[in-house]
Amino acid sequence: MLAPQWFSDHNDPFFLVSRSDSTRNTDSREVPYLSSHGSSTKHMHRDVYSRLGFYYGWIIVAVVFVTLFFALGLRYAFGVFYVAILDETGWSRAETAGIFSVAMVVYAFASLLSGALFDTLGPRRLFPIGAVFLGLGLILCARAQTITEFYIYYGLMVGVAYSFLGFITQAALVSRWFVRRRGLASAIGLSGIGIGALSMSILSEKLIAAIGWRQTFTVYGFVVMGLLIPLTLLLIRDRPQSIGLNPDGDADTRDSPDSLGTAASPSLGQAVRQPAFWFLFVSVMLLGMNNQTLVVHQTRLFIDLGFTLALSASLFGLTGLFRSLGGMIWGALSDRIGRQPCVLLAIPMALLALTALGSSRWYPHVWLLIAFVALWGLGFNGLPPLYAASVADRFQGRHLGKIFGLLDVGFGIGSALGPWLTGLLYDRIGRYDPAVWAMMVTTILSGAALWLAAPGKPPGASTRR
Repeated sequence: MLAPQWFSDHNDPFFLVSRSDSTRNTDSREVPYLSSHGSSTKHMHRDVYSRLGFYYGWIIVAVVFVTLFFALGLRYAFGVFYVAILDETGWSRAETAGIFSVAMVVYAFASLLSGALFDTLGPRRLFPIGAVFLGLGLILCARAQTITEFYIYYGLMVGVAYSFLGFITQAALVSRWFVRRRGLASAIGLSGIGIGALSMSILSEKLIAAIGWRQTFTVYGFVVMGLLIPLTLLLIRDRPQSIGLNPDGDADTRDSPDSLGTAASPSLGQAVRQPAFWFLFVSVMLLGMNNQTLVVHQTRLFIDLGFTLALSASLFGLTGLFRSLGGMIWGALSDRIGRQPCVLLAIPMALLALTALGSSRWYPHVWLLIAFVALWGLGFNGLPPLYAASVADRFQGRHLGKIFGLLDVGFGIGSALGPWLTGLLYDRIGRYDPAVWAMMVTTILSGAALWLAAPGKPPGASTRR
């Protein structure tokens, strides 16, 4: 008897029929195996998944949450490792921050590959590969003795993993499953980044204090592979249509305004000729520059102000919590009032946050840091779901993965430049506040570009009941 095709959406824990069994089937009550997405298989899939009592897309969102919790939660915890590596090695801040910058350069170029693989292989095949890269990269980092080894293990291997498991692939997957509730679903799934940043930052600080940063890398490497590989293999489905469902769980495709976007599915070449694409490119590049600068340097900045590592790591983690809250607020609200008004509300909060952070050099009070953490998390860190939803609103279709991938080259460029330039600036003048004030300009520019790119009306608004 031939083994079932485990990577096919026809063959999963809910519905498995092998080829040889189907050829011997003579009972009219059973459905024969179909090698393509035939109507019989689709109907059986629809019946099986409808008996779950809820739309399977929410399981996809849950898996996205868990994947981002670990993959990008670890990325956002790099600042805690940064402090420990600096203390042990005595390397300069610029070259140590360069470990992260190399990872983001690799991320930028790998984004093109991950977007193409997302469209061709599908997420169910791509995500386990990413988990292997992430787990092995972390384990090798624990054994690194030179900065060059770090650039290879973290910069190359972990950088590729961040691309395969990160923002673009997860956002593209959620957008396949949701149209009318795309903002909310994206925000819930992407909140795994913020909750992961909170949890992994605090946990990393505790583990590093107890067993050292090298053993902490090793533990994380085995946990990532042991959890994410089976989770994504068993539960991820490439799109709702492959299991006989429609986006948002609608009973009729007419309720789903753009489904897979086959009626107007722009190619990559068509997308880059639209001004909205380049506004999104600029927005996400500056978003990456600001956010990843804080990922690397925020904990060290707080320590320089006289606060303990434990408090600094906890405050960084709280940034992630408020990021998740902000994303869910703006994501849900943008489904009702549109993406543009939400951008106009979020950016002033981010500017107030940077004002509080910049003022802390002269008034190093913890309440200023708490104000920064809350306002930055709710404001600027709440923008990623609006960005992801806006990309899908503009370019939903068969080539969305490639389009997301090319856009994320901008994110990678900004993410690489921000931490490195900030570290270089600190090494030259010995303080962080000029970089903080510069972030005000990039925050305004990022928000303005996103506002210009976002559609004026939420997708499917006319079909809401």
